[in-house]
Amino acid sequence: MNRNTSRAVRATAALAIFISGLVAVSAARGTITHGEFSIFEQNWTLTGQPRALKGAPGIYEWRFATKRGPSPFDQIALHRAAAGPRPPGNPVAVVLFLPGTYMNGEIGVDDPRYNLMVYLATKGIDTWALDYRTHFIPPAMPEKDLSELKGWTDELFGSDIDAAAAFVSATTHREKLFVSGFSRGVEFGYVYAARHPERVAGLVMLDGLLSDQPPAPGSPKGYAEDVGGQHLTFDKRKVLIQMVIANPDGPAPIPKYKTARENLEHVLYDSAKFGGNGGLANPLGGFSDGPTLARVLLQDDRWWPSIQSYESVPTREQMLSLAGSKVPVIAFASTNLGAAWAGRVQRTALSTGSSDVTFTALQGWGHLDVLCGTQAESKVYAPSAAWIRRHAK
Repeated sequence: MNRNTSRAVRATAALAIFISGLVAVSAARGTITHGEFSIFEQNWTLTGQPRALKGAPGIYEWRFATKRGPSPFDQIALHRAAAGPRPPGNPVAVVLFLPGTYMNGEIGVDDPRYNLMVYLATKGIDTWALDYRTHFIPPAMPEKDLSELKGWTDELFGSDIDAAAAFVSATTHREKLFVSGFSRGVEFGYVYAARHPERVAGLVMLDGLLSDQPPAPGSPKGYAEDVGGQHLTFDKRKVLIQMVIANPDGPAPIPKYKTARENLEHVLYDSAKFGGNGGLANPLGGFSDGPTLARVLLQDDRWWPSIQSYESVPTREQMLSLAGSKVPVIAFASTNLGAAWAGRVQRTALSTGSSDVTFTALQGWGHLDVLCGTQAESKVYAPSAAWIRRHAK
């Protein structure tokens, strides 16, 4: 071997060792991208100490966060719920939960009867929930100062979900995750499965679908949509919610209602945006209750990017990929959102091309009842946990 050849061999070996080291660091920090070579480091950070959940003895919450860009808003975070105080070494399964519009992964309700994430953790299932970028916008920030949200497209949120899933897989050493979602989070979950079918063990979908309607015409008039409405503004909404939490049977802010609880329950039952008649929630029918709904709604973020209402999602290519994925699905649908809603949820569940699809229509239920209703534990959480356990074997 001559001197030049020897130098080349040593250089090649050194490069191989350097790349191996980078890959090892990436694995430790959650950046291996499931078979695709990547040395980009996400730098996820554990924030604070594990929190013991009072409503679920023995269950702990961890929070991890990472920067995704130069703006203070360009962040995402993950909340992990599992038996603790140390993360489980060999959980039954690992679930990534994607919240709905305006929602996030914070555990505001730690009672396993009203929180799927906490319930699954009590059954030995390691469950993670995502904070979207929207969670890092201060609610007092005026909409006119949110110009960067015009670039917060479905594709950008999809890349955030990819990053979160890669970190969860690297941390738990699970190549395949169960992906769950509620409302818009269901759409994100199906699109993730279409893009990465080899990474999904199964889909657990709560009252959401892939849109079969054209996007809104034209272009957004503003940068962001407000969780508050024209009449029940963000500030008034917050006051009502806090009144229900503090004293549900205390006086209502609107005199025609006897109590704060009754006020909130009627506001949700009558919500015109969801068609009224219990479309958003049906506490009047006993399928949810004001205090629990208040604690869930208090966690909502104020702003959501307007651009996402004007995009065509999913694309034709994504639908074709999803149809060939054969990913098993369990899906639940409320029935108070209109006569066609449950059928559309079921058609979406069948769109993975799998012969293993379980679908349940919940008669008389509103949208939020599927997430945190009075019967959610028995009709949604328990069947989901049993389904996950079967498919994890």
